[in-house]
Amino acid sequence: MTIEATLFLGVDGGGTSTTALLGLADGRVIGRGESGPSNAKAVGTEAAKAALERAIAGAFVEAGEWPRSVAVACLGLAGFDRPEDRRLLGEWSEAGQWADRLVLVNDGDLVVAAGTPEGWGVGVIAGTGSIAVGRTADGRKSRAGGWGHVFGDEGSAYVLAVAALRLVARRADGRENASLCPDPLTRSLCDALGVSGPVGLVSAVYAPGCDRTRIAALAPAVLAAAAEDSTLDDLLVRPAGRELAESAAAAARSLGWTGGDLPLGLSGGFLLSSPVVAEALLGGLRDRGYNPLPTRVDEPAEGALILARRDHDGGK
Repeated sequence: MTIEATLFLGVDGGGTSTTALLGLADGRVIGRGESGPSNAKAVGTEAAKAALERAIAGAFVEAGEWPRSVAVACLGLAGFDRPEDRRLLGEWSEAGQWADRLVLVNDGDLVVAAGTPEGWGVGVIAGTGSIAVGRTADGRKSRAGGWGHVFGDEGSAYVLAVAALRLVARRADGRENASLCPDPLTRSLCDALGVSGPVGLVSAVYAPGCDRTRIAALAPAVLAAAAEDSTLDDLLVRPAGRELAESAAAAARSLGWTGGDLPLGLSGGFLLSSPVVAEALLGGLRDRGYNPLPTRVDEPAEGALILARRDHDGGK
């Protein structure tokens, strides 16, 4: 690598992990760095900054490059939505010499960039949280969801896990009966939290350190239980996909798309790990008159590199 090479940085940061990619003008990725969560609303600004710094440094190390200011850095970060958040990121970039120019977007914008053939359509993320983001060919944008776990994040791993815990509590009380005995859902959640039965769930869930991310991490246990007990698909799993369809359709309608072909980028560990959720999402869009054209986006940070290069080329 020559020192004259123009470098670009793309960062995808969320409630579970942060990924930074270092790339060249020709589209090649030469370095990748990973760290923990950088959603400031979930982990605080200092922890978010540290995660960003570790991921960016890791990308330079893998590339065999000395850390230096890149031409353009695009950051798609959950939890950095307010003007004061953006000012803070600008200060961090200047202090750390991240980039000559900083492009700040919603993390959903990365999925649209990486998951739609022409760079326009709708991107849906469902991991710890959830959001749907739309973008037209002329640059107009929309969003639906992304309100956080207290009164939003429908269709996310966190909301699924909370719904499952509530169902286990109802079954333990006798307010609702399980279709199988012993109940796979109760067993799976208790095993995941290291308790012997439903009574132990209270101590485990309300223990210090059992935060939003830890609760969301129970989603695989719910999906494993659903593989044993198919009734859980209708009770818990498919409703998550239908909620995501509602958000995606809302983002599309805001841009004037009321039906027909809809390029659709799909991302997030929860959504990509569950075919049942994905199919319920696509089915929900079809029921609303859309023809979803889905693309799986395993590495949203690639979308950040696309946006960084596009900005460098004047938006082309």
